[in-house]
Parts: sequence; structure tokens; C-alpha cells
Amino acid sequence: MPGRFAYIRSTGIYVPPTIMTPEDFENKTGIKVDPLFIERTGIKVKRIAPAGETPATMAAKAARMALERAGLGIGDIDMIIVGTDTPEAISPPTAPKVSHLLGGSPHEIPAFDVNASCANPVYMLELASSIIAGNPKYENILVIGTYGMTRFLRWKFMWEWIFSDGAGAVVLSAADRPGYLAGKLRADGSFWDYWGIFLGAWKPVSEQVVDESLPYLDLRRAYPPVNDQYWPVLVRDVLNQAGVGLDEVTQIIFTQVRLKTILDVMKGLGLPEAKTHWVMDKYGYTGSACIYMALHDALEQGKVEKGKVVILVASGVGYQQGAVAFRWVG
Repeated sequence: MPGRFAYIRSTGIYVPPTIMTPEDFENKTGIKVDPLFIERTGIKVKRIAPAGETPATMAAKAARMALERAGLGIGDIDMIIVGTDTPEAISPPTAPKVSHLLGGSPHEIPAFDVNASCANPVYMLELASSIIAGNPKYENILVIGTYGMTRFLRWKFMWEWIFSDGAGAVVLSAADRPGYLAGKLRADGSFWDYWGIFLGAWKPVSEQVVDESLPYLDLRRAYPPVNDQYWPVLVRDVLNQAGVGLDEVTQIIFTQVRLKTILDVMKGLGLPEAKTHWVMDKYGYTGSACIYMALHDALEQGKVEKGKVVILVASGVGYQQGAVAFRWVG
């Protein structure tokens, strides 16, 4: 009996039109962005969602592009998964709203959110690939990362320069050959309270509303270099699982938060810079969307070789990390 696998059929993105430069940021906040900070992060501009644009509307726009490129309509989709840590609301979830915006309501498509913070793109691909492989009901799954973090900034700190808005989407479809090769996920909750938006059910809301920091993104403690340490481990893990070597890799796409770390990891792996791709220089840091946005851009630039292996590596607060490997058959 032939095997059943998931493959990446198409991608789509949405990029807000409003661009903020370091000079714009300084005019708004009175804070100059250190040029060394820009150099190390690679983030040269921010993208700001305009009034009326929300995580759901951005997700729907990215999804429409992915559907069009897949040659599918919303009625062909069997499941929608939205990954975000900037949801429309604590409850209800964002995914049903996205489905409705796409015209999915008459089809009663199952739709739900996941929140592995900025590791969402990899967690969703691992989850959706497993669902497709294990259940013939699901032929096409739409996964969307969306990020509206500028809505949670206080505009008081230089590190807020990093955060942007945007969305990226992937259509995964069933096939009789990989596709999906391997995945590795990890989490370390000892870092849970380092960085995040801490408004939630951990104490009565009446006690929280008097704390002006809670509804906003809050950097409480700096992380150790967990990406420098674990990204190479994750890459080697999925390569070993898949039984392929670094020579078969066409692109490794990382969470787009710090260019220097990406280039250091590639050097440590013995791979040229040409085998990775980054978009933070033109889109800023878009968290749950950034890996899909970078993959889409790499495809647009012809950097993904058919038949070769693409590895996606993600990190997010919590602390969440993961990697997935796909044979590029699209």
C-alpha cells in the first residue's frame, strides 16, 4: 500500500503598506535606533498595519494568495490552522473569523488557533503534515501565520524597533511521496516569564487592569543565546531523521529576528550564505508569519531548487523551538 505524505503546494503573503524607518521611529518615540542594533538584527524598516487591518484580515489576504497559487478555492480546503500570539481576542479564536473572511462558512471547515509564539510556522507544519499523513479525510490544509505585534507596543524602548506586522500562508496537500521528511519540536518553560504579553488568566482581571504594563509586550529578562546553541542541533536532528546530508539542502529558513545569528549558524554548519534567505531588511520582524514570508520570497527569487531539501527553523518565547524538513516537490 503506498504511503501518504504532505507537501508544500503553495505560499502566500500579506505585507502592510505603511513603512517606518529608523528616523520615523525616532520622531515618534524620541529614541534613536543604534546602527549596530540595525546591523546585527538586519531590520532596516518596520511594517505597520493601518487602522482597520487586523491579524484576521492580514491572514485572509495571505491565504487568498496561497489559494490562488495552489489553484484551489476555499471549498477545497479541509482544515484551517492559524498560528499567532497576537490573536483577535483571547476568546473566541481567530481562525473561524479568517475562514469566514475567505468564504469558508458555508463549507463548515474546521478551523482553530495554535500558539507556540513565534515558533508557530514550524509547529503548524509538523501538526498539519501529521494530520494529512494519518487521516485520508484531509487532502488540503491551509496554515497561516499572522502577526500584529505593533498593536502591543508602548513605543518607549529601543528594542520595540524590531516588531512589525504581516502574514504568511502555506497550503499543504496530500501526495504519495514526500514532501514532509522530518520534524523536531522542543520547549523549555523555565523561560516562560522572560518576554511576552502577560495579560491573562494567571490572576483575576480586576488585579491586572491596574498594571499598565500587562496589556503590552514586555521584555522582563534577556534570553541567553538559545538560537545560536540549538538551531544547529535542530538542523542536524531533522537531517538525521530524514537520512539526508547537508549537500542535499537548497535552503534553510530561520526565524527572522537576528541576521547575525542566522549567518553565524550557517557558517557553523559549513553552508554558504546563499543557502539561507532573509526578509527582515524589508519587512521587519513578523514573528508567526516571518518564516512563511521568507520562504515565499526565496521562491520568488528562484532560490529553492526542486528535488532538494528545505529546512525551516523557528523559535519563540515560552521557550519554543522547532525544525521541519521538506523535499521540495512543488
